[in-house]
Amino acid sequence: MESSKKRAGSREDDDPAASFPELLNFCARAQTLIAELLLLSDRIPAEFLDRRFDAVLFDLRYFDSPNDFESRIEGNEELEALEDCLRESCSAYMQRFFLLMTGAVIYHLELLKYLNDLQMHFVIQEGLYGQSTLDRVLDNQYGRQLLTESIALFGCMLILMEHCLSGHLREKLLVAHLRHDCCFDSPNLEHICLICRAHMPPSGPFHHSGSPFVNSGMVSVQKTEDLFARFPFPKLVVDAVIHRLRNDDLYNQVHHYPDPQHRTVALSLQSGYLYILLFYSPEFLRNGFVMREIVDRFFRDCWVVPIFLHFVVDLFVSWDAYKEAKASLSSSVSPTFIRDCCQYHCTKVTHLSSELGSVLSNCVLIKDYVLDNSQYLISLVRDCNIALRWVLLHRASGDKRSRDIVTSVGLALQVDEDNLLQLLLKTSQLEFKVKQLYVELLESKEALWLEKKHCVSNCIEELSVHCFGSWVSSCKIKNESLNDWFQKLSTEVQSLDCTRTGSSSRAIYRVLSALKDLEQFCQIDQIKQWLFEAQKYLQDMIKVLNLDDEAMSTFSAITDALYAWAYVARFGELLGKNIEQDPSVVLSLHTYFLKFWMLLNVPLRRIEQNQSSDLLCVSNYYSSKYAAQICATLEIIPVILLGIYMDDNLQAQQPFHQLSRIDKDSLPEFMQVDQQLNLARAANKISIISEGVLLMSRNFRGLISLDLEDWLEGQVRKELSKRLENKLKTFFLLPNVGYDILEVNLRTLSAYILSQLQMMESFQDLLHIPGNRIWEETFTKVLKQCFEKEYAAFIKREQGSIVSVAQLNDFSKAPTFYGHLLHQLLRLTDPSRSMFIEPMSGWFDAEGHELLGLHFINLIESCVGQVGLASLDSLLTAIIKENLEYALKGFKNSLDSRCLEELRKLDDSLGPPTSLPLLGWSSYMQMDRCCI
Repeated sequence: MESSKKRAGSREDDDPAASFPELLNFCARAQTLIAELLLLSDRIPAEFLDRRFDAVLFDLRYFDSPNDFESRIEGNEELEALEDCLRESCSAYMQRFFLLMTGAVIYHLELLKYLNDLQMHFVIQEGLYGQSTLDRVLDNQYGRQLLTESIALFGCMLILMEHCLSGHLREKLLVAHLRHDCCFDSPNLEHICLICRAHMPPSGPFHHSGSPFVNSGMVSVQKTEDLFARFPFPKLVVDAVIHRLRNDDLYNQVHHYPDPQHRTVALSLQSGYLYILLFYSPEFLRNGFVMREIVDRFFRDCWVVPIFLHFVVDLFVSWDAYKEAKASLSSSVSPTFIRDCCQYHCTKVTHLSSELGSVLSNCVLIKDYVLDNSQYLISLVRDCNIALRWVLLHRASGDKRSRDIVTSVGLALQVDEDNLLQLLLKTSQLEFKVKQLYVELLESKEALWLEKKHCVSNCIEELSVHCFGSWVSSCKIKNESLNDWFQKLSTEVQSLDCTRTGSSSRAIYRVLSALKDLEQFCQIDQIKQWLFEAQKYLQDMIKVLNLDDEAMSTFSAITDALYAWAYVARFGELLGKNIEQDPSVVLSLHTYFLKFWMLLNVPLRRIEQNQSSDLLCVSNYYSSKYAAQICATLEIIPVILLGIYMDDNLQAQQPFHQLSRIDKDSLPEFMQVDQQLNLARAANKISIISEGVLLMSRNFRGLISLDLEDWLEGQVRKELSKRLENKLKTFFLLPNVGYDILEVNLRTLSAYILSQLQMMESFQDLLHIPGNRIWEETFTKVLKQCFEKEYAAFIKREQGSIVSVAQLNDFSKAPTFYGHLLHQLLRLTDPSRSMFIEPMSGWFDAEGHELLGLHFINLIESCVGQVGLASLDSLLTAIIKENLEYALKGFKNSLDSRCLEELRKLDDSLGPPTSLPLLGWSSYMQMDRCCI
């Protein structure tokens, strides 16, 4: 009974939700508040950034004399309109901001009460007082983690709030919400005003200059000590937590990094928390002895420190106001040390890139290779990530001197962003393949164990069968004794169990030792071969026995790439160039993005452990950020897909017609070898890109809600529409261009449209999207937009002050392709220079040359299709109607009253609908009667 209680107690200690539910709840709430803060910072209303609204947006000085501020707006129609606009468009955002600030204040007040109770050796648990001392919390693994995170995450939120939402913006948002909702009696309003108050920078020059590489993730908040002093925590608790951080491995990460040179990477998570907590107890920052100890352990070779996800701080900038801390850092991280450290890591980048290339290109990554070289592969992955981490973090340093050193050394060693991207891509490929194979090995561990054990037994049986041969006499061993020994050895091997790791490994080593001793007495090659095979299978059994989840835990720890998330947007441009040069890069994009999956895991871990209802909304936020970045990076793919067919050789490809008879001499020309080769290369590129998109869709399924196939279809539509519009805009000809040039331009346009149609048909087979439907809908939409623009421009001219028919029919400055085509049609059919001959169905000039006929109409149809001809016909109908009405109106104006009366009588006597209105349509008849 006592042993069962102890086991239950140990399980409770291993479960943070069971051991410290209050602290776990604080950590989950902090992660939720930070996610909401980041979401609001991404969606700041444009009104609060527009200077026009400054007259109705006030800071906290509003509370000194609210009547004076309100009197400025009352009676001013312009300012009242701005107020209404602000209320209608931003009320929801201001409400969420106020709830965020309220939540942050309540979080601090409740955590402060909990820590004060903990300091007094009591904490409330479900309405009862239980004995839960500070020492008990710190002595528990999860307890000290949760206590550290609950305090540090709140400080991190204050820093990120100052970084993402400036103090002046917070004040305007708070005052605007209070004014519009009239909630000046809200609880904790004083604390809410305190957290929203602008954090003024200290006086004096500030030497920080932003990094030219990555600015969004570099956080620089001056006088963080003063910011934290607004919301303090008990000094005793903070000092106790700092003591634990200084001396313990809080998250048990050191065993994942056995090399002492990697100690700062192993402790990087708690070093970020330590950085934040030091501002809650700033006397440590002013203690040179303590800071030298902290720098030597946590920041010896890393002065750009991640504090939350991809947000980092530069210690040279952040500790500039603390002489002792800055001196400790400067003495350890000197310019010479920075140069040597950068040279070491840049050299590693070059060496590791070539090593990864050989491992990935030689097709050696199979299960047996991973089983035999698991430690080497883990070490290789660890070295790649450490080199990438150091170079990428310190290239974005906020200190100009150190950043210039890192940049200059990188340029000298030819390590630029493209090299770093290539190493990141190769590392992600290796990690994905090794992890996939290792998982398969773990799943088949028992079957693999039985297979190797069976092979060992077979080898021993073969040795037992041949133990009566001539080789026994040379070994001077009795046959019966040797046979019995082999039988016992086989029985021992058969009894091995992979679930009993310790006893099985010792037994295997005993059998190995015995076979090696026996091998020394044997001189027969066949027997030596069996002994060698048996030893190899036994060694494989040891490797199978060593397969465990601990290796996967190490793998997850060393492959964390959140430090590089801020670079993903910049690397997107380089990826686009690489994909244009080599489409096979798309095949590795799914591994590249999966390397950052920790973005979806780290912020949600405590929320999920707490079983909080906020899990879904926080998860949706980070998933949307993740998916948005993927889509932003992949935007180049539709451009590349449609650009593949921009080659002149492909556009000049004529449609293929089957012939019943082919001359032998014309067979090479009929085969079109060069054209078919170009088409095959284009199809190969498209197939590679399609495979890459398919891999991404398959691997992201269940991770994020992103349907890449639908996204790709939408992007292809968008890019195709843009290309068609741009191509049609190039059909701008001079007003008096000749018929030959017009025909050449139409043929060129027709060839381009035909090539685009053929391209979309190939997409239907290669990309598995409805290419024909996309083409028809997109092309029809573009033509209708052109028609609507031209019709609107024509109606605008008709309603304007038109003085002649020539001005009404002037399309020389038309905004679209249709207008320029109409201009040429009207010019070619001008009665002053052409005549329509009905038997020939065309317009001819005085010399008998055809100007516009069925051939030209067919050419237009090949460009715009039946939909385009119908739109063109509608536009011509509108033009004819307006011209007839304009002519009839002029005709009426030229007639006297007697003639008008006679014509009106004829109109009335004939009656609708068979009558031909001699005075025009009904609108003009009514106008005429009104005038009379």
